[in-house]
Amino acid sequence: MASHNLLVDKTVELRKSVVFYASISRDSLDVDFSTEAIDSLSFQKIKRDLFPVLSKTERQGKYDLEEKKKTAKQFINELMILSENEKEYVHKFRAKEYRPELLFDDASVIERIREHPMALWKCR
Repeated sequence: MASHNLLVDKTVELRKSVVFYASISRDSLDVDFSTEAIDSLSFQKIKRDLFPVLSKTERQGKYDLEEKKKTAKQFINELMILSENEKEYVHKFRAKEYRPELLFDDASVIERIREHPMALWKCR
């Protein structure tokens, strides 16, 4: 998706979503979103897990895994530069204070996630 610029207009929303879902699903939350795990991906894993969901034309030809890894890491490193409010959300969440308004600006989003069961449970 990064190499095809499919997320260009949605990077802010994507970053906020990543921060939110990381906060409710990870054991520990930090403001650094490491890309080290990408280095451990093998071609066999990609072939097994990714190829079945690619179109036939995308599966044909040379698949340059190292270039894809490089592109993904660059995209993630650029995407996950947190704003001050996003950093504050992370710090407050780690301190067991759930403040979704620090992460999102849209009142309807805030209203929908204000009572998110996992967020509330993790902040108990």
